[in-house]
Amino acid sequence: MTQNGKKILIIRFNSIGDIVLTTPVIKVLSDLGYEVHYLMKSLYLSVLEYNPYVQKIHLLETRLMDVIPALVTENFDYVVDLHNNYRSKKVSRALQIPVFRIKKERIGLWLLTNLGIGKFQRTHIVDRFLKVIQPLADGMSSQSIMPQFHPGKEFKARDLSEEYMVIAIGAAYFTKQIPIHILLEVINGVHIQCVLIGGEMDLPRAEKLISKLDKRVVSLVGKLNISESASIIQKARVVLAGDTGMMHIANALGTPLVAVFGSTHPMLGYSPYNPSRNGKNIVVENNGLSCRPCTKQGKHKCPKKHFKCMLELNSGDIIDKIQAFI
Repeated sequence: MTQNGKKILIIRFNSIGDIVLTTPVIKVLSDLGYEVHYLMKSLYLSVLEYNPYVQKIHLLETRLMDVIPALVTENFDYVVDLHNNYRSKKVSRALQIPVFRIKKERIGLWLLTNLGIGKFQRTHIVDRFLKVIQPLADGMSSQSIMPQFHPGKEFKARDLSEEYMVIAIGAAYFTKQIPIHILLEVINGVHIQCVLIGGEMDLPRAEKLISKLDKRVVSLVGKLNISESASIIQKARVVLAGDTGMMHIANALGTPLVAVFGSTHPMLGYSPYNPSRNGKNIVVENNGLSCRPCTKQGKHKCPKKHFKCMLELNSGDIIDKIQAFI
């Protein structure tokens, strides 16, 4: 039994980065004595599998009705809905208990990404998540809490030197992927071993990249799960990543980070969360384009068909920022 004897269910189905960004909420509720349970898609289990502040993880495979009966038997006191979609609302209705839900700025984001109206800095999503639980957290400190990632068992890869950098080469959407020619120039321009990570879907990019390289790299693309990738990131000197889950994991682990933003934009409130501004995060972006941001999540192709937000980035500038950490 936890300190206050109350059980709480947090709902966030996906994705890697978004789940990592909910970890401050998990930590606060656990510190206040709540027994914290979490509902997520099974694909993302390793994001929270070793988090010591989550007492139980409930996995959604395909159908909600396969998981709702078990949730009902848990006799939760509250639901914290950090997803706010049809399925999370369906779970909340089934449990018939008080719900604290994130508010989404759907209309404002549509106006920004489609018409360019409302170009101002949004409140970071971590702070918005924490605001959701304020009614439950009278004793919550006003101090910002960093996202956390707990990799679990250390993953040891062969051929890694004592000092290396990690490059997350992939992204779920094309407009978040760092172009191959920029990655080539960066790898050939830095004076440190480069380790490539990514999912199986990134294997064609990895093969294309390696075939054009003038120097040897270690490719772990398609070989690691999320937790294993985090273990590799944890010991890196620096990480280069697009606006992806690996970016948020690197930030949560405190690994120096060079984050490249293309079609998305830090003003949307999903940049690496770093309230202390300790200098471990550097954002690289093309600020000379009026069409940014054109999306919150990414797109499969550039709406303007030029992809200048990524293609016109200066690889030399990226190299200099990486070398500053090395």
